[in-house]
Amino acid sequence: MIRSVFRTAFSSGNSCMHFARATSPLPSALKFVRDFATVSSNKPLKGRITPTVRKNMPSYGPVSSEAYGIWFPEGKKYEDSDFFERLIIEGNGPALELGCGDGRLLVPYVAKGLDVDGLDLSPHMLDMCRKRAEKKRLKVSLYLQAMQDLLIPRKYKTLFVPYGSFMLISNLPEVKKALSRFHDHLLPKGKLAIPLFIPTEADIHQAAPKEGEWRLRREGTRADGATIRCYEKARFDKNNQIENADYKYEVIQAGQIVGTETEDLTLRWHTQGQFHALLKDAGFENVQCVRDYSQEPASEKDCEFTFVATK
Repeated sequence: MIRSVFRTAFSSGNSCMHFARATSPLPSALKFVRDFATVSSNKPLKGRITPTVRKNMPSYGPVSSEAYGIWFPEGKKYEDSDFFERLIIEGNGPALELGCGDGRLLVPYVAKGLDVDGLDLSPHMLDMCRKRAEKKRLKVSLYLQAMQDLLIPRKYKTLFVPYGSFMLISNLPEVKKALSRFHDHLLPKGKLAIPLFIPTEADIHQAAPKEGEWRLRREGTRADGATIRCYEKARFDKNNQIENADYKYEVIQAGQIVGTETEDLTLRWHTQGQFHALLKDAGFENVQCVRDYSQEPASEKDCEFTFVATK
């Protein structure tokens, strides 16, 4: 299973609630989206971003946002693509991707004629998503919002959170709030899909990180030849099921570090039994848990699994 957006995750699902500190000042979220957003509007504008900014909430910075596109490039087939697409088609109605990031899934879905909107907390990610759609002459509705604050005028037949982005909601009351908001924004018999994992046991196509040790998480080459590297160090609070991770990004050109960015990330993991109970408490029915992105029921030993539940 691919982990929450390259493990600084990485949606969104969040794609997409990371705190980035860059070596140069970053524009504020509202300033960043000023040219293509109507701040006072509570209705999405096609091809534009409708911002509802949560203060003091972390989000992707410019380097990590760009790195995501390098490590998860456009046009590639991903293991979750067919899974969510099938749910959207079966839902036979509008869908919302919570933590849509740069449009890795959303833009191809819209290109196929599916009615899919996107929500993310990172203005940098949403700008990349909008530009990706514009290159294909597609119109998309995007919301700048934390998923636990979900409050938009439209309701959906399908809600889905890519990768493990939901785990970026580390506060349990906020987890419950998010599931309640998801339930409220679904049409009758609508479905919710949320992939989860146990970070002490699983990671994106490699072993789980060793606690307290820095490791090279990922690296890739930018179009101008520059290399972007991501280093990671993780700490686990197993009693409270919390992972705290530090990330360091380096942009290297001609052998010199020309840019850096750091992130602090907190994830909460859930056992299958715990999350099943949370979904039932939020009012969901027919709660199913499958292995990875398959149709096979998950076993108790599986550390990567996806929940699908019905309103």
